[in-house]
Amino acid sequence: MKITLKDIAEKANVSVTTVSLVLNNRPNRISPKKKQLIKHIAREHNYTANQLARGLVKKETRMLGLILPDIGNPFYSSLAKKLEQACRKEGYTLIVSNTNNKYEQDLKLLHFLLTRSVDGIFIIPSFEAYQDNTKLIEKLEQLPIPYVMLERSFLKYHCDKITFANEQGAYQAVKHLIEMGHKKIGFIANFSNSTNVNLRLNGYMKAMNEHNYEISPDYIVEGYYQEECGYQAGRKLLDTDVTAVFIINDMMTLGFLKLLNQLNKKVPEDISVVSYDETINSCLIGLQLTSIRKSVTDLAQHGFSLLISRIKEPEKPYEEICLTTKLIKHDSVRELSHEEIML
Repeated sequence: MKITLKDIAEKANVSVTTVSLVLNNRPNRISPKKKQLIKHIAREHNYTANQLARGLVKKETRMLGLILPDIGNPFYSSLAKKLEQACRKEGYTLIVSNTNNKYEQDLKLLHFLLTRSVDGIFIIPSFEAYQDNTKLIEKLEQLPIPYVMLERSFLKYHCDKITFANEQGAYQAVKHLIEMGHKKIGFIANFSNSTNVNLRLNGYMKAMNEHNYEISPDYIVEGYYQEECGYQAGRKLLDTDVTAVFIINDMMTLGFLKLLNQLNKKVPEDISVVSYDETINSCLIGLQLTSIRKSVTDLAQHGFSLLISRIKEPEKPYEEICLTTKLIKHDSVRELSHEEIML
């Protein structure tokens, strides 16, 4: 039978309040000898405090929720790990859930986390949410608890959010390819009205337009952020005369590299590649991708701090934080010769 605070109090011949103060390390005037006895009895009978019940009394549970669009994506699984570490360090438990980029699951998982009485929620909306986010925005605005949008956000929707400088990142990638002599540059992206995707497309076009390079419609190919989509998009691009490709997510880059391997084409000898996220280099053999780095560590740290501060100060103004990206140069981009540039 599970021992209670009352049972410990009776065995130690003290009040229930005294036991509670000792086991919760609260300030008290109890003698060291009596403290030692209370803790000994608790350990001997494997007493465990009911954190949920305690949380209900304090109107907090020390639990936070995380809604991810695709936990199979290394970026998001790494983010979940970093957030869990931050939560554990500060005495919180993180409940991780996954939508598989389905809008219906965005709504269901918000409800699920509310039923678990979490103190706050991190949410990265699904791609489907960008087709019609009305219901999700209504749901978020009605939430009785704080939330923070991470990595993805809705244009002109104001809330606590942390995003990356996506246009800057794409511009950095394409500018690097141009500096290496490339002017026929392919672009693989998902066109789902996502704010992130649109900004990366802007960055691509800005770099190309600065040099008055032609942007052929055949150079821009859609892929739905999955490995197979990068494979299929690659088939279309390889039918053109592109010498380099910028791919806006590592999962699609894996698919593109798989296609190149099957066709016995090499990076960067046959085609140069720049990816986005910098999460898969540790999995590659004989190749290190030039990539745009989004710091998962910074996103997790800023996200956790922002949500906790919102929980403590619910009336403060919204914070919208934009983190910088960084071009990490490796060996997947070849500098073209003068003769190749003139072709």
